[in-house]
Amino acid sequence: MRALRGNRGKEDTMRARSCVVTGAAMGIGRAIAERLVADGWSVVGVDRDEASLAETAAATGIRPVTGDIADDDTHERAADAAEALAPLHGWVNNAGVDLQGAAHETSGAELTAALGVLLVGPMLGCAVAVRRFVRSATPGVVVNIGSIQGAVAFPRYFAYGAAKAGVAGLARSIAVDYGHLGIRAVTVMPGAIETPMKLALLPGGPGREEALAVEGRLATLGRLGQPAEVAAAVAFALSDDASYLTGQALTVDGGATARCFPYPVG
Repeated sequence: MRALRGNRGKEDTMRARSCVVTGAAMGIGRAIAERLVADGWSVVGVDRDEASLAETAAATGIRPVTGDIADDDTHERAADAAEALAPLHGWVNNAGVDLQGAAHETSGAELTAALGVLLVGPMLGCAVAVRRFVRSATPGVVVNIGSIQGAVAFPRYFAYGAAKAGVAGLARSIAVDYGHLGIRAVTVMPGAIETPMKLALLPGGPGREEALAVEGRLATLGRLGQPAEVAAAVAFALSDDASYLTGQALTVDGGATARCFPYPVG
């Protein structure tokens, strides 16, 4: 009975923490939300896809907040919703969009729209999260989902790569400015992950399996990663087991960036 009470006490402590996850409707975001709920967090999921977010909320038990992360009010509403559930201890900036195109192919309007989600959105999330942590004297944790494209260039990903390089800098800035308050920030940099966004870029029909195999060969492990594998890294970064980890990046890419890979241009 003592052991049972001890386990219950640990569970209650974890359930007294809330976390915001943006882009939670599907893919990596949904996997992160599912993992954090399983780990005992109270989770608020943010997405602009209201229908998909509602489906995820019904399946996982997260609290949904619909909105565009390029809008500061979306983050404030998410923070309010999280604090209504439990003290806010975690924030995961995951939402993103895909924009292909080399510099000469990308319009100013496309850049503005894409960077609003890929870079401004995470910056707004960081700002709101840190303000709440400071106000409540909470040693909270921010996890930003970057990409290996923030460290190495892929063909025709001019805007996406630049934005993800910027995202990698956010954790360093927060670590330097707020480390003395116990606030941590970590970047998780996935490689090629099998998500709805990834699958939407691949051909359908008989050619899909071969396209998946080609994508998987980017990694030394020879396969695409799964959203749950990224979620595991995020869960670690948020946990007390990572209490001395801040301002750094965790690369979850199956070994892709460990080598120079011949990737065709054009």
